[in-house]
Amino acid sequence: MAVRVNEHEIKKMESSRSKISGAKPKEELRSYNVTVPILKKKKKVISESVELPKFDFDDFSKLNFDEQTTMFNAIKEVFANLRENSQYMDMESYQNTYFGLIYQVLDLAVTGNVAAMDYLCYAYKKGMEGALPVNLTLAHKWGMLAIANGSKLSVDRLRMFFTPIFDYIENSDIDLDLMMTRNDILEGDAAFFVAETFAGLYNPKMEITLLAMAKEDPASEDSNFQKFLFDANKVRDQILPEMTKYLI
Repeated sequence: MAVRVNEHEIKKMESSRSKISGAKPKEELRSYNVTVPILKKKKKVISESVELPKFDFDDFSKLNFDEQTTMFNAIKEVFANLRENSQYMDMESYQNTYFGLIYQVLDLAVTGNVAAMDYLCYAYKKGMEGALPVNLTLAHKWGMLAIANGSKLSVDRLRMFFTPIFDYIENSDIDLDLMMTRNDILEGDAAFFVAETFAGLYNPKMEITLLAMAKEDPASEDSNFQKFLFDANKVRDQILPEMTKYLI
């Protein structure tokens, strides 16, 4: 079975706002709030007129690729509409609305919504003019959290990082057909299974957790992505031999 992220520390987070989305983990309903000051430079303004769509699933990780894509596009459309309407807004209103929406995405992400995690990966890779700077380090971390929790979309977003992993598996002695049979993997999902297994081993070593990510300021810029990527590649290469025993 794939190794999943162990987020015991997330249970320490207090919920000071109403429950959102109805997302449930395997054991119990989670409704956590980002209580740490993630918006250090921006007002915590949640626009009452602009909200994300509501999602209600017991286990987001069990959604297939198309279902995850539909959820991602629903979130993306809200931000696209904001961008189109920005010409009619002053800068302060635009930024407050944008970060209000990002705050909602963060709230969804810490309840286990993999589409929200994946959107944060996408958002930090692209940035948003006048609001969100490109931050490839945060994009990588949110993508790896999403993958560890079952996201299929984030695998493609981090494909350059995962290419050496897939090459390593293909050149190993692992019988991929047997791996899929033993783990009840559907045809075409082998790469996702490998990526999820890897992320479950990788994230703890890189100290990538939901609680740590909740503390990040959405408006922060990369301090040194090249240094982070060097460390990430080093950890990846160390994990690869260990990972094979989880796949056979």
